[in-house]
Amino acid sequence: MQLTFKFGLLYSALSLSIVACQNDEKEQIKEPEFGITAEISDLNYKTAYLNDFIDGELIKLDSCSIVGGKFSFKGKVELPEVRYINFNDGKERIVLFVQNDSIHIGGSFQDIPSLKISGSATHNLFDDFKKGIKTHDEKLAELTERFYAADAAGQEEEIEKIDSEYYATEEIKQKFVEDFINMNKSSVVAPFIGLRFLAPIYDIEKLEALSKLFEKDAASSVYTKLINERLALLKSTEVGVKAPEFSQNDTSGNPISLSEFKGKYVLIDFWASWCGPCRAENPNVVAAYKKFNKKGFEIFGVSLDENKAKWIDAIHQDKLTWKQVSDLKGWGNEVAKMYGVNSIPHSILLDKEGTIVAKNLRGDELHKKLAEVLE
Repeated sequence: MQLTFKFGLLYSALSLSIVACQNDEKEQIKEPEFGITAEISDLNYKTAYLNDFIDGELIKLDSCSIVGGKFSFKGKVELPEVRYINFNDGKERIVLFVQNDSIHIGGSFQDIPSLKISGSATHNLFDDFKKGIKTHDEKLAELTERFYAADAAGQEEEIEKIDSEYYATEEIKQKFVEDFINMNKSSVVAPFIGLRFLAPIYDIEKLEALSKLFEKDAASSVYTKLINERLALLKSTEVGVKAPEFSQNDTSGNPISLSEFKGKYVLIDFWASWCGPCRAENPNVVAAYKKFNKKGFEIFGVSLDENKAKWIDAIHQDKLTWKQVSDLKGWGNEVAKMYGVNSIPHSILLDKEGTIVAKNLRGDELHKKLAEVLE
């Protein structure tokens, strides 16, 4: 009996030991998480914030103290996602693709675009894209500057030439984006880029094809979900349907409704004073207004400005003589959200009954369409 008892105690002890070892092992198995460490010279702020970007606003997810230019964050993402790090005043941002790995940020605060971000293969791919798109953006910025100089000098032929170059460069840029997505359709970077660069300009047919293009993780990403949500919104505001009614205040605080334009062809023109391409397109819109206004054409400007004074100054500078409204919420503009606008300039042409007949008309396309319906 004594031997049996001792054996029983030994068995129990071994059993407990095995269970304890198993429990310890389970405790040591941690769910995947990301760890961001940063060491940035010339960084004199006290607090860093980790943010998401939702509906045009930075949403704070976490914060930490900065000591000697160093700070860190920990967390978890189901799939790689873009996060934004900003500091006390929020003016400077670090944009990075976060995945459940150890990620390091290094470099100088004086040159944020050149910060070295390592440890995230997803971000490396995103970085490759940014380097590729930079050349196209620099060309477009150069053309915009040339346009303003030519406009100030009254060089009409030069303006037409620059317009042509600008749209050709935009087409080349779009082709670069489309090719990059097709080569990386299994990466979450692809739907993010598609949402940012193609969804704002694609029609329903192209956007539907884009939404079905992604594979593996990319197909399950939040960005693919947002592309599908935009697709549903576009279908509710597509050519052939009645434009949703809305009302916002003009520069004097008086409400103006879309229904007031019934009986005329009206262009709902989404723009902003801070938008370079919008300001570059404004002379074309002004020319269309002068040419077709007496034939029953009106424009209803909706500004995505936040600063009222700058909005009003731009109206005067660009000689926009039609009715203008804004809720001064920037990208949070309620009408812009209602119509699925996430890139400007953006326009929607309505017939006399308020039915949408065309979208996103720019340059010569606007003049041709107006001539078709009004002459």
